[in-house]
Amino acid sequence: MFFHLKPHLLNKKPLKTTQGGRFLAVFVLFITLFSNNFAVAETSKAAFLEDVFAESAVEKKIWLLGEHKKVVSAILNHPYKQLRVGYWSAKEKPDTRVWFLQEIGKEKEIDVGIVIYNNRIQKLRILAFRESRGWEVKLPFFTKQFEQNKLTVEYTLANQVSNISGATLSWRAVTKLARVALYLNKQLP
Repeated sequence: MFFHLKPHLLNKKPLKTTQGGRFLAVFVLFITLFSNNFAVAETSKAAFLEDVFAESAVEKKIWLLGEHKKVVSAILNHPYKQLRVGYWSAKEKPDTRVWFLQEIGKEKEIDVGIVIYNNRIQKLRILAFRESRGWEVKLPFFTKQFEQNKLTVEYTLANQVSNISGATLSWRAVTKLARVALYLNKQLP
């Protein structure tokens, strides 16, 4: 298929833009580029817990000593500094646990809430995202990939979670936190 340019179109002068037109173009570009960063509202820990449990949840702690600390550090690829990690559960759902974990994406922490039942992820939400790039991990199409995922004996996720171009460090951080939560959950009675 060939395109034919009409000779009279080639002789036209470029359109002149007014000052207001430039401002409008820059404004539309700004909104387009940066509005997506706020497409998914961040959730507080309290709101996330209320969404999972009808009654109030109780925080409990797991100690990270010896083998547990080594495995968590290996999953994260860096030493884990905390000695205890908190999780929440309620009498109404004793086998459902909520984990709130943080990991650095590129430079800043990403806060994640993870609900685990029967050693499978039921829900994963990004609670706070502070990076300038990689915000796509907050979107439901990404977080839904974690649902029903479980941990293998090699401490990897059984179902692969697709990476997002331009968000590799954020994807890696969230995936590591999912693995840590599943590992810690398996250590509970």
